[in-house]
Amino acid sequence: MTKKEITNFLDLHPFKEFSVARLEYSLYLTPEVESFVNKYTDEYMPTSEEERQERNIVEETDAPDDLIRLMRKSLHNRNCSILRQKLLQHEEEIMPLIQKKALTNRQDNFIENALHFFLHSEKNCCDWIIENYNSMKSEYMKSLLCLVLGFRGDVSLIPMLMRETERFEMDYPYEDYEQAPFLAVYELAVRFMNYK
Repeated sequence: MTKKEITNFLDLHPFKEFSVARLEYSLYLTPEVESFVNKYTDEYMPTSEEERQERNIVEETDAPDDLIRLMRKSLHNRNCSILRQKLLQHEEEIMPLIQKKALTNRQDNFIENALHFFLHSEKNCCDWIIENYNSMKSEYMKSLLCLVLGFRGDVSLIPMLMRETERFEMDYPYEDYEQAPFLAVYELAVRFMNYK
C-alpha cells in the first residue's frame, strides 16, 4: 500500500464533524479534556442524590463480574470515569471477561466502556481484536475497536481498515460506523507515514 493510495483514500473519506468515533478519538488524543470537565463539574455543578448513590455503588464494587455488569449501565460522566479507572486497575483479572463479552455484547454502554478499556490497557490487544474480529456479533463493537487498531497497531492493518471503512459505508449508510476505521487509517498514516 503506497502513501499515495492512502492519501487518495483519506481524501475520498472526509471526517464527519460529529460521531462517537470522532469524540473518542479526540478524547484519546487529549485526555486532559475529560479530567478538566470532571474537575469543573465537581466544583461547579451540584451532585444529585441519584448520582451520589450511583458513585457509592461504583466505588464499592470490586468483584470482576459486578464491574462487568456496571459496564452496561448508563452512568453519569463522573461515575463512568471512576468505573473506567477501576476496570484498568483490575486489568489482569477482568481482561478475559471483557474479551468474552465483547464477542456477543450489543449494548452501547458496554461497547464504549470496552473501547476505553482496550485503548488504555497495559496489554496491547490488537492481535486479539484481529483474531476475533469476524466472530464479534456487534457491528458497532467492530467499528469502535478499529480505533484501538489505529492507535495501538501498525501500518500492516491499513488495508483491512480501508476495507472496513468501505464496507461500513455500503452496509450502514445511515450510521457513522465507517468513521472509526477511517480515523484509524488516518492515525496510522500520521504516525507512520508523515501524512499531513
